[in-house]
Amino acid sequence: MNNSSFYNSIGYKVLMALSGFFLMFFLVQHLSINMLSVFNEEMFNETSHFMGTNPVVQGLLQPVLLIAVLFHFIMGIFLEYKNNKARTINYAFNKPSANSSWVSRNMIISGLTVLSIFNFTFY
Repeated sequence: MNNSSFYNSIGYKVLMALSGFFLMFFLVQHLSINMLSVFNEEMFNETSHFMGTNPVVQGLLQPVLLIAVLFHFIMGIFLEYKNNKARTINYAFNKPSANSSWVSRNMIISGLTVLSIFNFTFY
């Protein structure tokens, strides 16, 4: 794969998908640690202490996570802009449910939901 592969629509969408996968991995990891509180309070406290005091997690992974969130957010806006600009005629809609799933039509809702949950994890 040459360097210009990521400077086209497919490349941007691959980067968008990879950043989304990274963010999903964070959410699953976060959920797993929080689920420890239900099953083993001591293990949850140890894991939480480790995550809160580990310099790699605090100094390296938190900024990486913040950059990934910003990248995913900005890339989503950028892709939407490029797609709308490239399309001179709007899509014809018959029945939304016949052409696509509810999830694919409402990604902005799920994205804002995850963003709001993500926002509360830092407070």
